[in-house]
Amino acid sequence: MEENDKQLPSCSICLGSSDSQYIKYNLIVSGIILPIIGLIGIVGNFFVMAVYGSIEQRSHSTNIYLAALALSDFCMIWTAIILYGLEAWRHHGPTVLATFYGRSAEFVFPISTILQTTSVYFCVAAAADFFARIVLSAKIKDKICTPRFARLSVLFIAIISLLYNVPHFFELTTIDCIDEIRNNTLSVQVCPTELRNSASYYQLYYTYMYTIFMAVGPLLLLIILNVLVVRAVLKNGASDDSDTVSLILVVFMFIFCNSAALLVNFIEMVFAEKV
Repeated sequence: MEENDKQLPSCSICLGSSDSQYIKYNLIVSGIILPIIGLIGIVGNFFVMAVYGSIEQRSHSTNIYLAALALSDFCMIWTAIILYGLEAWRHHGPTVLATFYGRSAEFVFPISTILQTTSVYFCVAAAADFFARIVLSAKIKDKICTPRFARLSVLFIAIISLLYNVPHFFELTTIDCIDEIRNNTLSVQVCPTELRNSASYYQLYYTYMYTIFMAVGPLLLLIILNVLVVRAVLKNGASDDSDTVSLILVVFMFIFCNSAALLVNFIEMVFAEKV
């Protein structure tokens, strides 16, 4: 057993950084602050699902999209806690944390990207549904602003999101390794595959496709739709409608939060290309 262990690589082989200050910072931000904020988001999205997912509320097409968005965000937060919160603690807690993270990350990561995609496009769908209801003619509205159309759209978005993120299932792999921090005990580590390390793949999938389908494209759609809806609401004098105001605020908040996150990702991609 000891002879086989000596042939295994060190668990530090795929660590992003071994700097002590970074590890401490990551532990505080990802290991403590993120789970606390995440739990607040989980509770909030649970109540949103309970409200918009009720039988009475599901009779409105927009509410179906908002319930689907809340469910997607609810699940995505759990994956973020596993991927980032657990990752920060895996070298500081019991060995079972490192093992659980190592065995689950290669599956949780692609699931998280699927949920990120569904969250983006459920919000776009809700904005488009509301745009059709406020701006377009009654003939078009009666065809697409229905619960049945909304349910089919949610299913379609979920399927397309799954297909779009299939490559992520082949980006990570788990290897057995020797954890030098824990007195050379046997552990596991998550490492990128050859596909993930491919410069061509990264440029095509992460730089171009991500920018078009996850960053610039959806945000432009949301901004345009929301501006048109606000103009129509102000023109028609319907700004006192609580549902109208609620959805506009939800979309604006989504644009703000995702703009910040996508900007960070975009900056990381730019710097990654220069390295």
